[in-house]
Amino acid sequence: MNSKNRFVWVLIVLGLVCLPVLSVVASEPDHEEFAVEAVEPNQEPAVQPAKARPGILLAETEFTPSVRIGWMVGGVMQWHEGERDYGPPIGGEQIAPNLKCYVSLGGTRIETGAGHPKGIVIRLGLTKIDPAKELFADIDPKTDITMEIQGVHLNQAIKLHEGTGLIHLKFSLGDLETCSLPGTARNQYLMSDPDDTLGGRVSDGINATPGGLDGQVGHGEVNVEVSEDGMVVKMSVRVPYGMLRHLQDPWESDLPGTFFEPIHFHAEAELIPVDVEPFDREPMPPINRPSDPMD
Repeated sequence: MNSKNRFVWVLIVLGLVCLPVLSVVASEPDHEEFAVEAVEPNQEPAVQPAKARPGILLAETEFTPSVRIGWMVGGVMQWHEGERDYGPPIGGEQIAPNLKCYVSLGGTRIETGAGHPKGIVIRLGLTKIDPAKELFADIDPKTDITMEIQGVHLNQAIKLHEGTGLIHLKFSLGDLETCSLPGTARNQYLMSDPDDTLGGRVSDGINATPGGLDGQVGHGEVNVEVSEDGMVVKMSVRVPYGMLRHLQDPWESDLPGTFFEPIHFHAEAELIPVDVEPFDREPMPPINRPSDPMD
């Protein structure tokens, strides 16, 4: 092979070797597609801002809460349970022989404007199916009713607004009339905070029992448990059956079958974002009972 032919073969071999490299280089995008902001020496890169917290406290409705209701029958706790989608604070679906149950999340405390402007209320309600039958079949005297709701997921971290736990009792107008009570006496409230007036709407001994759910001996209680990340809630409520008796019922007994029961009641507590300041509620003012001297 002469020198001229040898030179041609060298060029061919070099072309075959370099072709893959040239192909890779040709396939790379222009440098501008990978442009990054220049950082001066000793200057730290900019930190991406944290995800903004939602402006409104809401439930994550893809998670369905579970509920259970229990009371003592013959010395044994009887439980009735099921799942409940969030719905309006009325009626509900059957959960026990004479009970409907609903779960509601939203609004303000007892719908009166007595709640925190940034809060959200969790409610667990029970309604009689047949008003003529007892709420809790065969309940043992001097025992408690327990209500629980768990699996409430929120869209941001929350905490309990302390002192907002309450039970709202609603009585039938027919029962009130039978006992010569006015229609204005239809609603009664059991509350955790002894100073809570629900914005001045209730009076101790007339339509409210402030501190009746403070967990003390003979009282009920409302407990709220929050997960470690602050975004999942469980609420449990315990109330002595005798506390369902109307404060103005002329009969003194609190034994089952001796007083007219509410046709509906619900337990609730208010939740607020974890970094929000709670209300500083004013003390419950003293009242003048019929036997008290007037000022």
